[in-house]
Amino acid sequence: MPPLTNAIQVLPPEGNEEEVEDIFASAPGLIFPDDTRNSHGDAGATIVYKSARFGEVELKTADPVGEGERLLFGHYLWNAGIKLAGLVGEEGDHGGEEGLKWRVEGEDVLELGSGVGLVGIVATLAGAKRVVLSDYPAPAGLDNLRQNAARAIPAHLTGAYRIQGHQWGELTSTFAQDNQHAFTRILAADCLWMSHQHLNLVHSILHFMTLDPAGRALVVAGFHTGRETLAAFFDICAEQGLSMEEIYEEDVHGVKKEWVRERTDGATENVTERKQWLVIARLKRA
Repeated sequence: MPPLTNAIQVLPPEGNEEEVEDIFASAPGLIFPDDTRNSHGDAGATIVYKSARFGEVELKTADPVGEGERLLFGHYLWNAGIKLAGLVGEEGDHGGEEGLKWRVEGEDVLELGSGVGLVGIVATLAGAKRVVLSDYPAPAGLDNLRQNAARAIPAHLTGAYRIQGHQWGELTSTFAQDNQHAFTRILAADCLWMSHQHLNLVHSILHFMTLDPAGRALVVAGFHTGRETLAAFFDICAEQGLSMEEIYEEDVHGVKKEWVRERTDGATENVTERKQWLVIARLKRA
């Protein structure tokens, strides 16, 4: 099976010719077959997502202002985002029970931590009733997100989406108050790397998710920050009232295995190996 990263192409900023160092940096898997690149793009780059269903979706990366915005890492596209976009946009279009689990057509969708906007854009193209692409309220990131959505989403769908600043756990804003329990699908791709934000993220999920039993949070995250960090998030989900309808691990080639909190079978989980794997979960109210 072709690797997940085959779904994208990264182009350098306009007017910049790639130097030898840039070419090597953008394709480590060609040089070191066991090394998988799990973040894509840099400030000012163009990322092209190649969808079998929607054609090419062009995204620009933001140029973060200051160290604080840079450390949010929202100016990259991560493998978790590529996978979640594929699930809601490609696999969710397939018939059968498995496709329906990820389908967003006709749903009210909130994406948390949108970054460059791929997942929310694909959800809009896939026929969601309403999509809110939200991220930390940093002007540069939100402006770039707004431009990406306007570029990729056709004019007749303009009313189906909006861009919104939202800081996880901040539930007193007008947006949060007006949209309590308003979304049937919550999407989050690679939002688990900050352990100190886990509780805030869960609070946002529970606040915005519908009280209807059919509501789901669709979460995909990379292992690059370690299994312990991911396991801690799911522990907090259980403590706060979110249960796992399904959870599994999958590598960039589509190989799946059972999710476990820790590996005790002697398998190594060094940095190079971890970058190949994602955890994929569907959460519902307990």
